[in-house]
Amino acid sequence: MDLTLIIWCLVGGVFAGTLAGLLGIGGGLVIVPLIVYLAPKLGIEPSLVMPTAIATSLATICMTTASAAYSHYRSGLQERFWVVRVLPGLSIGAMVGAFLVTAIDPHWLKVFFSTVLVVLAIRMAMPPAAQKAQVGRIKQRWLSLGSTIIGVISGLVGIGGGALTVPFLQRCGLSVRQAIAISSLGSFIIGCSAVFIFIVKGYSSGVAHGALGIIHVPAWLTISIASVLCAPIGAKLAHSLPVKLLRRIFAIFLIVVAIKLIFF
Repeated sequence: MDLTLIIWCLVGGVFAGTLAGLLGIGGGLVIVPLIVYLAPKLGIEPSLVMPTAIATSLATICMTTASAAYSHYRSGLQERFWVVRVLPGLSIGAMVGAFLVTAIDPHWLKVFFSTVLVVLAIRMAMPPAAQKAQVGRIKQRWLSLGSTIIGVISGLVGIGGGALTVPFLQRCGLSVRQAIAISSLGSFIIGCSAVFIFIVKGYSSGVAHGALGIIHVPAWLTISIASVLCAPIGAKLAHSLPVKLLRRIFAIFLIVVAIKLIFF
């Protein structure tokens, strides 16, 4: 990559990492549109732009969520009861989603990704609803079904799934802190599971030099470095900045990105 592309990827990584720490969202909401925008200069074949963007985003999520997942593990908030019931579904779903990425028409991938952006933007702009504990009522099949659906969506659009996993786990009866702790590990599992499929499939035809499967390695590493370094900064800023206002501003940004992806 030339210097201009490196700078773009670093800026994208800073943005993604800071927002991840500040708003608790996955970097995929930033990384996928960034790779789509840079695709011509990265030498990615038009038919592989969305698959490469999604694969590179999920590879980055593996890096950015690893330390957070380990920190939550040490805190003791990742209860084994929930981990063994939720993570398998997330993993299987992510692999299914990753497999579908290379099978679905790129145009419909854009449409699906943009739709998810709009849904998440609306949810982000609204105040979180209070959740009532229902631990005793949740059956394994619903946990498996819900987590698998989240995994499929995440694998299809290149996100860590935190925006979906946290409210799902809250509805299952977990506290916000417990839901976030398990979601961080879930995002890591989603990323690793999807990346495994992208590599095994070896779908590299038409991708620029430096690709691993359909993961653009130079972009992945550059974005990951900046994202990992800036995530703690975002977490600190969350205590001093008006997060509610920032969530609404970012929601508007997501809708603009969705419109641009579909119509321009």
